[in-house]
Amino acid sequence: MKGFQRLVEFPRGFVCLLHWKDVFRESSFLENHYLTTAVVFALILLMLIAILYSIIYIKLKSQKIPVEQSVNAEQQRQLREGNVLKMAIAIVLGFALCWLPYVISAFLVAFAEHMISSCGFLCAFTVANLMARASCAINPCICFVFSQNYRKGLKTVLR
Repeated sequence: MKGFQRLVEFPRGFVCLLHWKDVFRESSFLENHYLTTAVVFALILLMLIAILYSIIYIKLKSQKIPVEQSVNAEQQRQLREGNVLKMAIAIVLGFALCWLPYVISAFLVAFAEHMISSCGFLCAFTVANLMARASCAINPCICFVFSQNYRKGLKTVLR
C-alpha cells in the first residue's frame, strides 16, 4: 500500500508514521479514529462510571436503618458512607485525569496535524497512551487507600 507509511527523520533516527490520507484519498479516517476513540473510551466511559458510582452511593444512603441502632453504630455508618463517597470521587477523578492527556492529544492529531510530526509530540502522545492504559491499574490503588477491608485482604494474601 503506497503512502500507508512514511519515514520521518528526527535527530536520533527515523520514525515510521502512518499517513491514512494517502491511502483513503484525503478522507478524514485518522481524525475520525482518534475522535471516536476519545469520545467512546474516555467521555462515555467517564459518564458511565460517574453514573454507576452515583447509583451505588444513593443505594447505600437509602438503606433503611434499624430503629434501635446505637449512636456509635450511626457514626460508623456515616463514616463508612463518607469513605465510600470519597473513594467514588477519587476513582472518577483518577479515570478522568488519566484519560485527559489522551483526549487532548487525540484532538490535536485530528485538528492540528502539523504538530504530530514533532518529536516532542510523539513522546507526549506515548505518555498519554500509557496514562490512559494505566487508568485501570489505579482503581485498586485508590481502593487500597480508602478501604480498610482492601488493606486487611492484602495483608491476608501476603501472609
